[in-house]
Amino acid sequence: MGMIIKGGLAIFWLVVIPAFAGVPFLKKKQTRSIGETFLAGYLALFSIMELLTLPMIWLKAPLHVLTISFGLAGAALAVWGAFCLVKQNKIPALAKKKIHFNFYLCLAVLLIALQVVMCTVLAHMDADDCFYVGAATTDVYTDTIFEINPYTGREYIGLPGRYIFSPFPVFLAVVSQLANGLHPAIMAHVFFPLVFLPGAYLVQYMLGKKWFGEDSHARWIYLFLAALLAGFSGYSVYNAGNFQMVRIWQGKALLAAAMLPLLFYLCISVLLEKKPEYPWYFLLLANISCCLLSSMGIILAPLMTGCFMLVSLIRTGRWKRVIMGGLSCLPSVLLGIAYICF
Repeated sequence: MGMIIKGGLAIFWLVVIPAFAGVPFLKKKQTRSIGETFLAGYLALFSIMELLTLPMIWLKAPLHVLTISFGLAGAALAVWGAFCLVKQNKIPALAKKKIHFNFYLCLAVLLIALQVVMCTVLAHMDADDCFYVGAATTDVYTDTIFEINPYTGREYIGLPGRYIFSPFPVFLAVVSQLANGLHPAIMAHVFFPLVFLPGAYLVQYMLGKKWFGEDSHARWIYLFLAALLAGFSGYSVYNAGNFQMVRIWQGKALLAAAMLPLLFYLCISVLLEKKPEYPWYFLLLANISCCLLSSMGIILAPLMTGCFMLVSLIRTGRWKRVIMGGLSCLPSVLLGIAYICF
């Protein structure tokens, strides 16, 4: 019974809270899908986690303080989102929204469901878990944030500069605590794939909508092919598909499988479209989220955004978009400088 309650709380914090937390950021958008609000919620929650964790690491705050702070912030965003839905009377419209099933949709959903089952039931035990899951477990059982080395159990002589600027293991520890003390290994190997793997394909679906517009058959064929390619990506341990299939609970894998493609989608939607589909601060949230997931995100996110800024300037000649894009990269640049100087 206790495990059922913990599992329910894990789904609540990983699915329900992000789904409502993203609503305020899209309240001015005329048409929005549940998938868009879900991804927007994670952009907000990942950014909050990054901004809360960094100062608490330096202040040597206990983990429970961070857990309470993040929980209150996430719950407040979700309540605000629910209030926005009720005020705009959007809940009945969402409930009545219909999905038109076709053969390609069924193929894509069946393959993705099979992959989710494989990733959760036949969990791959990756060697990097010795640090990533180990760091989260150590933080939980010592009520600290990056103070104890998970390899030795001793206090760090100096802060681990490679990891403190991208503290995704701390997110794992915090969510585990919010789920009534669910063990971080269970959260990472069971619940993270259950949520983040469909989330990665949700990003691919949105890219399919961008490529193929109203052609639903083409969108579902694209999604099916994306899932098929990921399923047969075991020819190398260094590609995004392999990372997605066997270690989606690690920050660098989530970065490659979902966050960088999402940033790619946002760059097109914000910087290249004649009329931006989203406010420019979505790029800011995406850049900060990439920083949380991996130190590679600190470098790759502003590089990708910068490339799109250059293309946008050539295509539209609008300096305002370039300035907004540059502001969105500022946290990544500052963290990159701190990473180099640390």
